[in-house]
Amino acid sequence: MVPSPTSLALEVLPLALGAAVSPLLLVGQVLTLTGPGSGLRRGWCFALGSALVVAVWAVLGLATGAALPARTLGPDPVSACLHLVLAIVLVVLGIEMLQRPEHQKAAISSPVAHPLRASLLLGMGLMAANLTSLVLFLSAIQDLARSGVSAMTRALMAALVSLITLLPSLGPPLALALAGSSGRRSLLALSRWSERHQRQINAALCFGFSIYLAISGLLRL
Repeated sequence: MVPSPTSLALEVLPLALGAAVSPLLLVGQVLTLTGPGSGLRRGWCFALGSALVVAVWAVLGLATGAALPARTLGPDPVSACLHLVLAIVLVVLGIEMLQRPEHQKAAISSPVAHPLRASLLLGMGLMAANLTSLVLFLSAIQDLARSGVSAMTRALMAALVSLITLLPSLGPPLALALAGSSGRRSLLALSRWSERHQRQINAALCFGFSIYLAISGLLRL
């Protein structure tokens, strides 16, 4: 049985919102926008780098999900196993995050010869290192790939999940472009708060969504 777009959205959008909670990306983007030699062009290059990584994730997730058996009415052991495995991965990540040092100050890079390229690479690197977002994003994309909905619906939902995941990269330059100096002050305050509480935010995200995925997996058995 093919799920309706509404029921599918209710399954994948919470995972996308979880993938969008990334203090690492937010702090990196704000530093790109406010550090020495900063500007909107560098911010958009950072966002482009993050988007390239998410695009690779989406292609791999859709291809992998399409290779698995399609979802059927009733128990879905394939999806259940995937969700339970990802829940365990999140628990491991959460424990590892709690064992990290309490606070690591983000370094502001010195001026470089090619600042736009450096911002692009920074966005790619930080998104690629964001394992919590990767786990939640792939879980959502896997559900989309196996849902049996039309190709158009699947593409639109995948694009929406990707855009939500990219909010920490896209939001700051948009806020700066629309709100100017007041947006800059708000971004700096949010960045400082996120940096101070990065470990707690990431650990809570991991444990919270591990419970969500575990329950979801058990209900599909």
